[in-house]
Amino acid sequence: MLSLWIVAGNVGHAFAAALLASLAILTSRRSGRTRDGQVLVVALTLTALWSLRHALGGVLSMSVLPDGISETVRNAAWLAVLAISMERGPLAGSIRRGRPLVFMALSLSLLVQIGFDLLVGEGARITAASLPVFVTSWLLRATFAIGALLLLNDLSGLREHPAEARQQAWVGAALAFMWAYDFNHYMLAWLTDGNMASVAPMRGLVMALFSVMLVLGLRTDGTRALRLSRAAAMRLVSLGIIALYLLVVVLLATLTRDVMGPAGRVFQFAVLFALAVSVLALLPSASLRSWLRVVVSKHLFAHRYDYRVLWLRYAATVAESDEAPLEAKLTRAIGEAIQAPGAALFLSDEEGGLREAGHWSWPEHVALPAQLDPVLAARLEKTGWIIDIAADWQTFGAMLPGWMQSSPYAWVLAPLIHREQLVGAILLASPPGERRVDWEDLDVLRVVCGESAARISEARSSAALAEAQRFDEFNRRFAFMLHDLKNSVSQMSLLASNAERHADNPAFRADMVLTLKETATRMSELLQRLGRPDAAANVEMESLVLGPWTRELAAGWAAGLGLVEVEGDVSRPVRADPDGLRRAIGHLVRNAIEASPAGRVVRVRLGENALGASIRVIDRGSGMSEDFLRTQLFRPFSSSKSNGFGLGAHETRLLIQRMGGTLEVESTPGSGTCFTIRLPFVDMPARSAPKAQVTRKTA
Repeated sequence: MLSLWIVAGNVGHAFAAALLASLAILTSRRSGRTRDGQVLVVALTLTALWSLRHALGGVLSMSVLPDGISETVRNAAWLAVLAISMERGPLAGSIRRGRPLVFMALSLSLLVQIGFDLLVGEGARITAASLPVFVTSWLLRATFAIGALLLLNDLSGLREHPAEARQQAWVGAALAFMWAYDFNHYMLAWLTDGNMASVAPMRGLVMALFSVMLVLGLRTDGTRALRLSRAAAMRLVSLGIIALYLLVVVLLATLTRDVMGPAGRVFQFAVLFALAVSVLALLPSASLRSWLRVVVSKHLFAHRYDYRVLWLRYAATVAESDEAPLEAKLTRAIGEAIQAPGAALFLSDEEGGLREAGHWSWPEHVALPAQLDPVLAARLEKTGWIIDIAADWQTFGAMLPGWMQSSPYAWVLAPLIHREQLVGAILLASPPGERRVDWEDLDVLRVVCGESAARISEARSSAALAEAQRFDEFNRRFAFMLHDLKNSVSQMSLLASNAERHADNPAFRADMVLTLKETATRMSELLQRLGRPDAAANVEMESLVLGPWTRELAAGWAAGLGLVEVEGDVSRPVRADPDGLRRAIGHLVRNAIEASPAGRVVRVRLGENALGASIRVIDRGSGMSEDFLRTQLFRPFSSSKSNGFGLGAHETRLLIQRMGGTLEVESTPGSGTCFTIRLPFVDMPARSAPKAQVTRKTA
């Protein structure tokens, strides 16, 4: 296991040497003629040689710990790079005066370090006699690392040159990483008297990361840095924690291996058992996961939320195809967006309050109020404030339910506002770890709550429109029924007035009985249609022989006066809805009777041709103008009669269209009108049937 660890360290040094040497060559081509570039190339080259020395040291069985003059020269080169970078830094006077002293102290420590390197020599072994010299050397190198880190803390950002500032930041971070490890490396060497065989190979991995950071800064100007997603960063942090745990286990096992006897075994077992129990207790903890998520988002990213992922998850949750209502989906989507473990939605009602409309993952033992204070609703609508319950209790406490103040679950109450109107509010449960509400939480809540309010408002508008359409359909059907009722009442009134004069006429009495039966049948059908809203849309077509059927109905149209005559015949049956066709011809015949002079006969003429059967309703009344035919005839509530509803022709057109027929109109003012209904025969193919249309003609 240790040999693999040493190989990994050597590979890291070899990788760093190759990468730094390549970077030195590329840097010399681009900026090697300037003083800054030349010093940087020298530092890169010396660091590459130092890493190469370590990589070869493992192969040639050289000591890993003594670095000798190569490391001292490497540090001197990077100290020169740091000095040149700080020459242009706009620092305060006290810092500017104290900085040369630090450089002088560090330079002096490097000169002393060279003396110790020459005294010990490359590859020297640590013995009891030479240990004091090595200890002094290690403490001197640790002191240099501390001084270099202090200088890096004063490194300026060069705000007037953003590209150079990004380069400087990457180089400074890489040097801080290298010297911070050097300090820990040599302090550990001092504490263990140089027993570093199990830890020293880690330096190769550190230098590999150091070289990668330099490449990102020097070759990309710091603008195309590697960017991990939050999910990947969380996994890397989790893996790092696991690796740290394993490292602690290995170190403890190494440090306790010299403890002999039963007591040593018991001690080792107790340590490992304690570590295992702690891991099992912490890993499933929601508080630990929440804390890690906040730490990763706060320190590794400019923004804590991954807004692209947040918005995609919100849209996917709202668009789910399950049977859950929209309010439940939006409650869940807002809660997941803000990383809350639960949420409860309150929607505005007609009384100006906020009523509970559903919840998502809300603790069952925490009762939700059925309604929030209308005063609170008015305040939220006016201000649009998002209430942090813990921080804003003094301001809003009088309007909030009392249980919220002491409840550990009530966290945030956010309004849902659309076009300056309060649609609702959402109560979010407190996430694990007692996370406080910050500006980024508020921004996310404003966006997702605004979008949710728009979706709820749109759903309400759609529901209101659908309800209005249902009322419109009901009113339309009721208007048609009222029109038919008016016709039936008019027919009964006419029949009653004629009965006084023609009661002794047997033919009149026979027609009167038929008319009464026909009127009673129509009244019964009107009542049935009132309870069957979709009956007109789902008509069943039948085979109908027009001649006998039309003559049987003619007596009921004439109000007992015999003013309707049926002429002609059709030999082939047609495809029609008998009830709808009866109503359509009835509208046309009654309109014709009312438009004709008293005693004038209305003719219903049957005929046929290759395209189908025809039914003509002809009167010799006042006729209609061309403008009325074109603009008003088939418009609802537009009539040429003073007491008309203007629905007869409109309903007739709808009925004929549903049967796949056509309706034609020919009219001449002062001469009369002819309505022609054309219907397809039963044996005609469906594709040959004439399309529903209305044709207007003027003679």
